[in-house]
Amino acid sequence: MCGVGVVLSALLSGGAHAADLLTKAPPLPYVDDNFWTRPYLFGDLGRTKLKEQGISLALTLGDEAVTNLSGGNKNTGANAGQLWFQAKADMGKLFGIQGGTVGLTLVDRFGDNLNTEAGIPALQLTNEVFGRGNILRLTELYYSQKLFDDRLELKGGRLPVGSDFFFGECEFINLTFCGGQPGNIQGGYIFNWPVSQWAGVAHFNLTKELKISAGVYDANPNYLTTSDPTVYFLPGVPNSSAASGVLVPVELTWSPSGPLYGTWRFGGWYDSASTIDGGLPGIIQTIPGVGGVPDQNLGDQRGRYGIYESILQRVTVDGPKAQGWYVFLNTTVADHRTSFQDYQTAFGVKHTGTFTWRPDDEVGFAVGTTHVNSAAFGPNAGGNEVPLEAWYGWQATGWMNLKFDAQYVINPGGRGFNGAGIKTDNAWVLGARTVVHF
Repeated sequence: MCGVGVVLSALLSGGAHAADLLTKAPPLPYVDDNFWTRPYLFGDLGRTKLKEQGISLALTLGDEAVTNLSGGNKNTGANAGQLWFQAKADMGKLFGIQGGTVGLTLVDRFGDNLNTEAGIPALQLTNEVFGRGNILRLTELYYSQKLFDDRLELKGGRLPVGSDFFFGECEFINLTFCGGQPGNIQGGYIFNWPVSQWAGVAHFNLTKELKISAGVYDANPNYLTTSDPTVYFLPGVPNSSAASGVLVPVELTWSPSGPLYGTWRFGGWYDSASTIDGGLPGIIQTIPGVGGVPDQNLGDQRGRYGIYESILQRVTVDGPKAQGWYVFLNTTVADHRTSFQDYQTAFGVKHTGTFTWRPDDEVGFAVGTTHVNSAAFGPNAGGNEVPLEAWYGWQATGWMNLKFDAQYVINPGGRGFNGAGIKTDNAWVLGARTVVHF
């Protein structure tokens, strides 16, 4: 199987990893030094030899340039991206500790948020790669050990929740369709990539295709800091005075194999914090576009929770590699007592091998919705934001992928009003994503 097929198989069999959030990883082993078809811009640089010895290295740039044709209070553009470095050490090859792995991921983000620059009051980012500070973050530093013929995996260290739970692909530019959906609507206490926190995770394979996973994550909003490098860059411990307890996700994963492979995730989470969360970075006191404070009659809510499903399935085999149609369906429902955004759902399709003479090119389309909770926050806060997105993905070279993208966001913010209470238009957004493997 070619590199594209290998990676798609890994993603759909439950192997999606946070580093795959923007695009497919280049193939290994390195067998081609043609500038246009080789998997890395700068060539192999000895990395294949290192991988054989137990050390894997990768450096990747992802950039999203977007502009709005309507919506907000002005038409403008924004550019944001991230450069991330990954290293993995196979402890079996290096030190004879079979089943052991040490992983490190550093992420450096840059750029601007189109929603802010254009005044689009959208609930979800229209350039999803923006966020959590234009700084260099420690996104992963962990040790993983497989036991009992690889049926059990124990993992601990600094981890984002999305490295081991939730939906892991990110092939769209609107955040509704990208990454860990619970973190999209509950970002005040579920931290998606690139934010990490101290955690312990266990995966147990009940059968070849069925796996159960559980984790415990230190719940502390100070992991979101952009001013304390001992926390965001080094594996330090944030100020414990802000600690709210623990976040516990549990997930059952079914990964049917064969030509029509897939990943079906069903899970939920419980956070022991006793506070009202706005679903935005930090605990909010006012509701965007509404003002005021949450209903004081809610009182001191004990704990927060939610459930989710994520289905990613190949439905046709249209060629010898990974060509075919793929579909996904994600739904998350959060605790209505404490959530500003209380549910989100997204459906999408993708076809790989768009043309016979372009076997690695792709097309994609998705539609989704995010709901503002009127039950807990009053009738003026209710409503649904509905984005639609379509793109064409051009595998320009072996090391560079380009996506040409169009979004249409209906009822931005769920009510279609900005923070000043002024009605805003639906937003047309055009964009391009560039991914380069160095």
